[in-house]
Amino acid sequence: MSFAPGHISLTFAIWDGEDELSKGSTGIGLIIPQGVHCAIEKSKNKKNRIIRKGKEVDDLVTLRAVQLLGFNDKGLVIYQRHDLPLGSGFGISGASALAACLELEKDIDKCVKASHQAEVEFNTGLGDVVAIAESIRKTSFPSIIIRETPGYLGKVTCVPITEKFVVCISGLGRNTSEIISDKSWIEIINSAALGIQYNNVSLRSAIKIGRLFTERTGLINENISQMIDTLPLGSVSSIAHLGTSIVATSDDIPNLIDSLHKFGDVREY
Repeated sequence: MSFAPGHISLTFAIWDGEDELSKGSTGIGLIIPQGVHCAIEKSKNKKNRIIRKGKEVDDLVTLRAVQLLGFNDKGLVIYQRHDLPLGSGFGISGASALAACLELEKDIDKCVKASHQAEVEFNTGLGDVVAIAESIRKTSFPSIIIRETPGYLGKVTCVPITEKFVVCISGLGRNTSEIISDKSWIEIINSAALGIQYNNVSLRSAIKIGRLFTERTGLINENISQMIDTLPLGSVSSIAHLGTSIVATSDDIPNLIDSLHKFGDVREY
C-alpha cells in the first residue's frame, strides 16, 4: 500500500508556463503526516475504477494521472483511503493522484510528472504534488516545504518540523479551480506574494507568513475569521489554502485545542 501525505499551502504565487509541466506555483507550506493511502487490484473489466469508502467515485485527476503514467484502461481497481477531506486545504487531490501512481510505478519522478500534469489540467492544484513528493523523498512528515521555482522540476527545500501544531477542519470546503483559473484572483494572489521572504523559517514564522499572505489576499470568510480571532493569546494561525480549515500552533497546545473544538474536527500533529 502506498501513502502520500497532505500538504497545506500557506502562501503561493501562480506561474504560467509553456505547458502543464512547467506551470505551477511557488511559496511555503506544511506537510502533515496524514494524507491518502492507496492499494490497487486488477479486475476483469477494462475500465479503471476508483473506490472510496466502499463506493465507486469520480476522481478525474487520479484517473488522468494513471493514464499519463501508461496504465489507461487496464482494469485497475484503485482503493483510496483519505485521512483528510477534499476541498479543505490539504492537497488531497494531488496526494490521491500521487499515491495511486506510486502504487503502480516506483520511479517517483515519473509519478510526480504524471500527477502534477493531471492536477494542472483540472485546475485542482499547482504545487501540492511537487511539495508532497519532496517530503516523500526525504521521508519527512511533518515538514515545512518551500517551493522556490515552479513546475514539476521546480526547486524545493524541505525543513523538518519538531514542534507540535494543530489543524481545525471546518466548513464545507472550497473549489480550488474557481480561484486559480480566475484572472482577477491570480492578480491579487501574485501581488500579495510579492516581497515575502522565506529565510530561516520555523513553524511559527511560516504560519505568520501565511497569515500575512491571507490578509493581503482577502482569502478568508467570516467563519474562519471568527476562529482565528478567538484563539488564545500566544498562538499563531493561518488558513490552509485554498480551503476552509486553519493551522495553528502555541506553547499551550491543550488550550489551543479546547478553543477550536467548537468550530470543527481538530487534529494534533
